[in-house]
Amino acid sequence: MAAVFLTSDLHLGHEFLAELRGFDSVADHDEAIMTHLTESLEVGDRLWILGDLSRGRPEDEEHALGLLGAALPGVEKHLVPGNHDSCHPLFRRAYHRQRMFLEVFDSVSVFQRVTWGGEDVYLSHFPRPGQDHPGMPSRFDELRLRVPLLVHGHLHSDFPVTGRGQVDVGVDAWDLRPVPVEVVHRTLSTSLDR
Repeated sequence: MAAVFLTSDLHLGHEFLAELRGFDSVADHDEAIMTHLTESLEVGDRLWILGDLSRGRPEDEEHALGLLGAALPGVEKHLVPGNHDSCHPLFRRAYHRQRMFLEVFDSVSVFQRVTWGGEDVYLSHFPRPGQDHPGMPSRFDELRLRVPLLVHGHLHSDFPVTGRGQVDVGVDAWDLRPVPVEVVHRTLSTSLDR
């Protein structure tokens, strides 16, 4: 049976994030991220990336899309774009960039509702309104969902649970690896006990 994985905030080609994550070079960072993806996923599996493939410059996006397109043949890939993805509708000309992303991804949508254990769970790049990187004011609150169960990225959290009914699947909280959906679901359920 096909497996489902979630991840976020790959930031391929991003010098600052590579250094912050302890890598000597961007190439080493990108190789680690891509190795974890290719070792985890098999043909027929499904991958949800909840945004921020790269830093967002056109050349960085092309680099990230090239890596993801070449490395994961036969994997069903879906993107919920983030604030560093030019196809996110927060950018005025996002519709011009979406075609390039659809050459690699089976779908691109600003959020996705799924059902786990009979409950609606939302996949979004952003956490709920009012949360952002430590020490920063919350940005993009008008784009954020106010829902009971939310799986997100954006925060670069050290720990996956970021609030009651809220889990960060960004690579920073998961040893730079994609997370099996069963683990995310279990973690989300545990977060409700807070």
